[in-house]
Amino acid sequence: MTRRLCIAGLCALAAHAAPDPAVSANPTLSVIARAPEFTLKDTSGRAVRLSDYRGQVVLMAFIFTTCPGVCPLISTQMSALQAGLKTEGFFPAKARLISVTVDPKTDTAEVLSQYARMFKADPAGWTFLREEPERLKPVLKAYDEWTRLLPKAQGFIDHPARVYLVDPNGNIREIYSLAFFNEKQALIDMRVLLAEK
Repeated sequence: MTRRLCIAGLCALAAHAAPDPAVSANPTLSVIARAPEFTLKDTSGRAVRLSDYRGQVVLMAFIFTTCPGVCPLISTQMSALQAGLKTEGFFPAKARLISVTVDPKTDTAEVLSQYARMFKADPAGWTFLREEPERLKPVLKAYDEWTRLLPKAQGFIDHPARVYLVDPNGNIREIYSLAFFNEKQALIDMRVLLAEK
């Protein structure tokens, strides 16, 4: 089963939205859309632009640190992916990881730094980003990452929780549903995009 996703006004089918996705050794990674540009701050307060990563493959997830379920799972998988990218010699020179919080009020720079350490994120190539709510809002909108508080779950935020694969030219080439994200497939996909160069 596939699911239609819309980013920056463009719609595409997410190839990894089926339960128990099989790993494909020869994925088809067509251009879905141009990745919307942004400028956010890392945990040291440095401004980071998506275009800073031109020439590299980027895997970008939207998370929040108090998430009780899916976000820590994806962060664990990204940690495993980081290890795989290091083994293949891609990280950090050719492949980068980005985690963007959708809850900047709770996720201060200090909180994000602690979260990054918990998942053994190597700051040389895995960057955690945040911004003040009003400045973050247009970025979330551009990536169709809406958020809403769940009334019966105090402090819990509902959000689409997607992971975006961006090629060295700044194009979105895959959109993974967090619930079905597979770090082994992501490693293969990143390898394929790097081989295109």
